[in-house]
Amino acid sequence: MSETTTEVGHDTRGSGAWRLGLPGLATLAVCFGFARYGYGLFLPRFQAEFGGSAGALGAVTSAGYLGGLVALGVVAWSSGRFGARWPVVFGVGCAAAGMLMIGLARGPVLFAVGVAVAGTSPCWVWAPYSDVVEDEVRPAGRRHALAMISTGTTFGVAIAGAAALLVSGPGWRAVWIGAAAAAVAVTAWNARVLPRTPRRAGDGPARLFGRPGVGRLLVASVSSGLVGAACWSFAGVAAGGGPRTAALLWTLIGVAGAAGLAAGALVRKAGLRRVYVAAQLVLAAAALLFGGGFAVVAAVLYGAGFMVGGALLPLWSSALFADHPTRGFTLVIVFNTVGAAIGPAAFGFVVDHAGLTTAFALTALLALASIVVLPSKE
Repeated sequence: MSETTTEVGHDTRGSGAWRLGLPGLATLAVCFGFARYGYGLFLPRFQAEFGGSAGALGAVTSAGYLGGLVALGVVAWSSGRFGARWPVVFGVGCAAAGMLMIGLARGPVLFAVGVAVAGTSPCWVWAPYSDVVEDEVRPAGRRHALAMISTGTTFGVAIAGAAALLVSGPGWRAVWIGAAAAAVAVTAWNARVLPRTPRRAGDGPARLFGRPGVGRLLVASVSSGLVGAACWSFAGVAAGGGPRTAALLWTLIGVAGAAGLAAGALVRKAGLRRVYVAAQLVLAAAALLFGGGFAVVAAVLYGAGFMVGGALLPLWSSALFADHPTRGFTLVIVFNTVGAAIGPAAFGFVVDHAGLTTAFALTALLALASIVVLPSKE
């Protein structure tokens, strides 16, 4: 990566990594940890409240991912014109509005709209932070900042799981309304700290496609979306035992996912290729264990594998698109979102017709198959 030699042996405390990494971490905690992945945590309660088969509930999730594709198109178009501040603020606002609708819904229509609106929020916020890090953080701290921001998901998941453990019955509504309030606070934080000035326009998506190594990254991104969406949407159902079991799993996933904070250091020491392979092997093992009924061990492995793997995407992207971070990473997230949009509905279809064990076995095979697209550089 472009900043490797600068980063090694240097202290990141004065680089600006924490000043922007912390609000970025909070942003992804809200938008991914609650607004997107919290759906799977509360899926048993939603199914009891609103009804629907696994396939129908998976299709609701897919609607949010499809809406996210529209958001990504807007982000890619506007990144060189208006800067990163407005899509981040708008995206966290979508998380707040969608989660509030979920918390207040008394019927399936408002609930589905809320899931879809909240589900778009990660697509508004993640890529613009790439520009912010490139522009505002010194080279010594960029890897650390990107890993910190990406790993925000794990803290949101851990908090969501702990909150779900403390409530019962209709108390799940208070969790979602409280998460919406937290999203409002994070919106204000981003409005205060993010720069207003836009970055230069740079290459469009068509030209970015032609760069060496981009195809490998995009295939890996699709695989990450498919594997992640399947597990996040149905791990709680696979565990059985009711809502509290799912909440415990999410807490374990979140705590184990703190390993993602070390992604930058792991890449520096072992190389991107080795860390990528390790993450896919861990994800495959987790999927098999979910399907086999070993949910606790699977949750720990999945948290570590998914969060480290997720942190690799912006690090890998920054190596290929150092001159145009947001547009490059937006392209990555588009493919990730396509996989995530297909994942829940397809996984739910397999569950309805072949059972959870088969569905998770196919997910494990997909994680293993993605190893063939190893990063072309360390």
